[in-house]
Amino acid sequence: MEVKMFLKIKVSLLSLLMLLLIGCSSSSGTADMNNSTTSVTKTPAVAEAALEPCTETLNVELANDGPYAITTPDSFQGNCEINFTVKNYAALVHNFQVLQTDLAVDALPLNEETAMVDVEAAGELLYSSKDLEQDETETGTLKLEAGEYILFCNIAGHYQLGMIKTFTIN
Repeated sequence: MEVKMFLKIKVSLLSLLMLLLIGCSSSSGTADMNNSTTSVTKTPAVAEAALEPCTETLNVELANDGPYAITTPDSFQGNCEINFTVKNYAALVHNFQVLQTDLAVDALPLNEETAMVDVEAAGELLYSSKDLEQDETETGTLKLEAGEYILFCNIAGHYQLGMIKTFTIN
């Protein structure tokens, strides 16, 4: 009688163990299937998002963090139309230039007569503001591709005094 009872318990435990193993393997199979479905679903969404146009806003502060500072984020989302606002906080006149170049930020060529960056020799000037008086603001729009750009003030001597910044479009 004890042997029969022992066999019934053993069979019951083995059956229960088998059910648990089957349940676990099918649930992990479901998880794998869900993960692959999720990644398949996300892939087209990412591709579509990259193709959709977008608009971003960028604030550029001239001399707000020092007399020759250009304050912006270090990087920005690319493939967007960028609406920007440039404001000069200083008593000195400043301007704002966006340059695309392969040159290092500290190696831009200078025009010795004017003490200004020789933008024609430096690369492609994508934007140039007017000279801005204290508290004056200018707005503009740019479409920038992914890459590195140089932002600087091209008032005589300001580049040499460090009014320059690299800017990355992701």
